[in-house]
Amino acid sequence: MKIIKQVLKDGVIALKIETLDDLWHLYNTVGPSDIVISKTSRRVRIGDEESRKQESTRKTMILKLQVEEVSFHNFSNRVRIKGVILEGPADLVNIGSYHTINIETGDTLTIIKEHWPKFVLDRLKAATKSQLRPMCLIVTIEDGAAELFLAADSGIKEAVRVRMNISRKRGDQRSYDATMKDFFADTLLALQSQLEQHQFGLIVIAGPGFVKDHFRDYLMAAKIKTLPAVVVESTNSIGVPGAKEILYRGVISKAVTELKVETETRLVEALIEHISKDDGLGAYGDEEVSRAVQYGAIEELLITDKKLREGDERARRWMDSLIRDTEKTRGMFHIVSTDHPAGDQLQRLGGIAAILRYRITQ
Repeated sequence: MKIIKQVLKDGVIALKIETLDDLWHLYNTVGPSDIVISKTSRRVRIGDEESRKQESTRKTMILKLQVEEVSFHNFSNRVRIKGVILEGPADLVNIGSYHTINIETGDTLTIIKEHWPKFVLDRLKAATKSQLRPMCLIVTIEDGAAELFLAADSGIKEAVRVRMNISRKRGDQRSYDATMKDFFADTLLALQSQLEQHQFGLIVIAGPGFVKDHFRDYLMAAKIKTLPAVVVESTNSIGVPGAKEILYRGVISKAVTELKVETETRLVEALIEHISKDDGLGAYGDEEVSRAVQYGAIEELLITDKKLREGDERARRWMDSLIRDTEKTRGMFHIVSTDHPAGDQLQRLGGIAAILRYRITQ
């Protein structure tokens, strides 16, 4: 992400969206009542209104919207911003009508807020450094089954599955080797397709047996020029559980700079452990966390993106105050994505929690 313009006294920030993760950050930045200005296209009618031959065509224009709804579309890789038109070409649009702007990678837009919370500004600042934290490709694999996952700031996302029946005739090693070779070839093609679509800083090959090691050898023998660093890790299973295991163990952060989703997962796990032990070092819910902030006891403050995004203006200002007070006492703040299981867990606890430095006595 690139910040093109920033005039906070006027509440104005202009951005250029450069990566898929930038779309996720944008989704968590724009909210209801904000004003967005961007280039878009809109279908308009051409010709006399009374003419039966009136035609419609799509025109490109710059519109200014009062935002009412923002949605993130994983599969189409875009953020949809719906709102009321405040300004636009008078001959092409009706002021006060509705329009939806689709923001994709490469697009620019201007956001105007009455109040820019510090946590939002920090998110944008971190997003400008996102190139330092590239995505990771996790390949979970065993005999005849492989699943490829994208691990990024927005969570883990399944990219593709590869399935093949492996010959298991007793004593027929040649047939087994031949079908495994075909399976590896198909998995390699799927992997290469992902390399063409995304930039990865690391590939993790994981699984419960020796197939992962054999595939690593097969991959290295292919001598792909653009191949990033490759590590092999043992997991108890493949698929989503195997990918989660990689995240929980911090494998990615040991090999390259840490991905945000790993940090969030480990923090939520630590929080749940404190709560289950009832040792007084885990607080959750508005009242408990607010009290911990007043005592200056917070070491790690966790708030879900959903709670930050869906709160009204008063709630957002209250949370912004909590965050500022936490940071004044050298506590750390984390926006936890609800796009992965740890974030869902935190959301079920009220969307806000904290790991404390010390137990607060009554």
